[in-house]
Amino acid sequence: MIEILEKNSGLDKIASTSVRRNYALVAKTIKKIKKPVEITVNGRADLIMMDPQVFDGLMKLIEDYQDELIVARFEMNKDTNEFVSASEVFDKVKLGEFEDMSIDELLNQ
Repeated sequence: MIEILEKNSGLDKIASTSVRRNYALVAKTIKKIKKPVEITVNGRADLIMMDPQVFDGLMKLIEDYQDELIVARFEMNKDTNEFVSASEVFDKVKLGEFEDMSIDELLNQ
């Protein structure tokens, strides 16, 4: 049986020696409990191990929150946002040696 110890931060932890000696059982246990587990070396945190489905779920959650944050920031600042047309932006861009070249000339470089 794999010894899983509860940690104060809320993550379970497993010694790296247990992982090395019993990888198949550790992997099965981590997949069964469906949450990240801290792998320790000499009692100190080294890595976090988790089921790929849990990882994918966490990444999706982070992406969703990032999207919501972007929308919330936009909504908060929509009265102060100033929209500029693309032509206005590109009119101000200096292209240096390429400024007088046509698209065809640029593509044939």
